[in-house]
Amino acid sequence: MTPTKRIKLEEDDESPGTSSTTSPKKYDNIYFGDNPIVHLKVGAKATLFYVHKGLICDSSPVFRAAFTGGFIESAGSMTLEEDDADIFGHIIQWLYRRKVETLSMIEEGLGHNYFNELSQLYVLADKYGIVALKNDVMHLLFEAFEESKCPQAVAVAYVYRNTVRGSQLRRFMVAYYVWHTNLDWYIQSNLLDWLERNQEFGAELVVAFALRAKGDPSPFQDRPSFQESCPDKPPS
Repeated sequence: MTPTKRIKLEEDDESPGTSSTTSPKKYDNIYFGDNPIVHLKVGAKATLFYVHKGLICDSSPVFRAAFTGGFIESAGSMTLEEDDADIFGHIIQWLYRRKVETLSMIEEGLGHNYFNELSQLYVLADKYGIVALKNDVMHLLFEAFEESKCPQAVAVAYVYRNTVRGSQLRRFMVAYYVWHTNLDWYIQSNLLDWLERNQEFGAELVVAFALRAKGDPSPFQDRPSFQESCPDKPPS
């Protein structure tokens, strides 16, 4: 039997598809009561998610093209075998609540897994073009930065394997290691081996150190520059 992923809502959250007694629940001009449900089978175990079609199409140009562009997915079902079901669940949760809350945030606060999960969520949001979610994740990364928490090397390596040059998440990782990492990190015995496996990060690190030596200010002074402009929403 196909497993079904259930997203926990707060007590004052309405379940998808419900409405108040006075008017239909509305989100971004989408009335849930009149909106069809689409099915998403995610991961190797085909974990099943249900989501309102208008909501996911309004947030993601990729899903909008799939579900409204005359493809086979227009029938209302889509398989995402390569994605992680747990991380995808955070996307569904965010669609309805516009709030990012990962398991590691609940269980351990700003620990190592926090950066790993946020990095995975950012990458998945980037894959589907959900810019507002990417910006929300970046906001949480800045909050961690302000509490002097450092993204671990495993998160950096993941980001560089799964993003392209120019990614704001790459820029964040490099800036952190140039401006706010203890210099003892650079004299670890295995650092050269690690940098050999992560050459793009090493190259961008060198450039960023050169800019700092030249007198350029910390990019963290311009926090909005890490945010992306959200595209115009499609006409309803």
